[in-house]
Amino acid sequence: MSVDVGLLVVRSLARLPTQLTSVAPLVKKRLYVHVEPPLDLDSSLGKIYLEATKACGKLDVRVLLDSKAKRPVQRVFSEQDAEQEEGLQWLPHQKAYDAVVLGGTFDQLHNGHKVLLSSAVRKANKYVTCGITDGVMIQKKKLFELIQPYELRAKAVKEFIRDVGVDVECRAEAITDPFGPSIVDPDLQCIVVSEETRSGGEAVNRKREERGLSTLDIEVITLVEGKDEVLEESKLSSSTRRRELLGTLLREPREQRNVEGVYLIGLTGGIASGKSNIGKFLATLNYEVIDCDKLAHGLYESRPDLVAKIEEVFGKLFVKDGTVDRTRLSAHVFGNREELDKLSNLVWPVVKSEVLRIVAASQSKVVFVEAAALIEAGWQNTLDEVWTVFVPKDEMIKRLKDRNGLSEEQAIARIESQISNQSRIAESNVVFCSLWTYEETQAQVKLACGELKKRIERR
Repeated sequence: MSVDVGLLVVRSLARLPTQLTSVAPLVKKRLYVHVEPPLDLDSSLGKIYLEATKACGKLDVRVLLDSKAKRPVQRVFSEQDAEQEEGLQWLPHQKAYDAVVLGGTFDQLHNGHKVLLSSAVRKANKYVTCGITDGVMIQKKKLFELIQPYELRAKAVKEFIRDVGVDVECRAEAITDPFGPSIVDPDLQCIVVSEETRSGGEAVNRKREERGLSTLDIEVITLVEGKDEVLEESKLSSSTRRRELLGTLLREPREQRNVEGVYLIGLTGGIASGKSNIGKFLATLNYEVIDCDKLAHGLYESRPDLVAKIEEVFGKLFVKDGTVDRTRLSAHVFGNREELDKLSNLVWPVVKSEVLRIVAASQSKVVFVEAAALIEAGWQNTLDEVWTVFVPKDEMIKRLKDRNGLSEEQAIARIESQISNQSRIAESNVVFCSLWTYEETQAQVKLACGELKKRIERR
């Protein structure tokens, strides 16, 4: 019978892979690991988290550092399989420093973070200062658009340190430069880094010397290995965790159905994001897809009242012989947020009415509404779900220059006339990124469609 929370007693690293493989299917949420003699906890930390990543990467595994905290463990797994948590053996531990500092993004807290945090608190008597990157510091991270808010990341770090049983104060601080509190606090004695960030620790010491502060001992921790061929990374990383979110349900769908008998999903994304390719792929999977951009273009010809309003608002220059000059109008509104909003306010209410008319007559159980300005038009509350595709801004610029022949300035103007990727993602249930191959994007869509089918069947 499976349990939510279990405790694994480990006395031999040689037997650990077998133990983890047999125990993992029996624990649904969290597995604590207690290290007993003759094993040394400090030298075993990295190896335990590495084996946990290999054997049960989706399970929240936490190596206990102290016996003081009480946890709601439902089953203790050991060689005897009958021990109680209060009977566990703990080796005395002498801490080397009063104050230790470390830094990182700490997004999607994973086993690599746990090694880093555990190593830091094992060295500190009084407090650990944890600099958590935010603001401009995260914008060069892969898939930074999916990074959790600082408040959630700080809460996760503090909760982890408290949960593994360490009686040390954790001072989490948002940092928007490479140094943060590490070059300010005179009481710090040690900085914990990975091999990849050792140079950052050395830079901290140079800054401290310039400020007349004592230099810090640099403790280098080996990162947990992890392979991600798509991102071309060889270490376990938050980037991989964020990539694994693509195509999965990030937020629960709305409870109330808006169109009886039809599950309505909005498909949106910024310019040059790959939205149209996903729409076409969904059509090959036998989903009905309504292309609102094409629908809007057709309305320019079939709705004289709409054309008249466009001429009234934008002038005769954009209407010829009762027909909207789409090329001239597009050039005018893209790059000018105020003008684009004017056009959206005219066009999208008419498009929405037409979409709802088509949906009401549809025989499909699922209909996708593909619209670039879906969020700007405020349609999200009319839909059961919103699916968004995005690529980083620099990729959008490159695609617009290659595909549309725009200058960099023109490309940036078009991008900035739309809402940001983060604004769309904040309103979305499912998110894709088309930065890589078509096959990778399609794999994300297939995953999303598989989960969608299960959700609909449960309703």
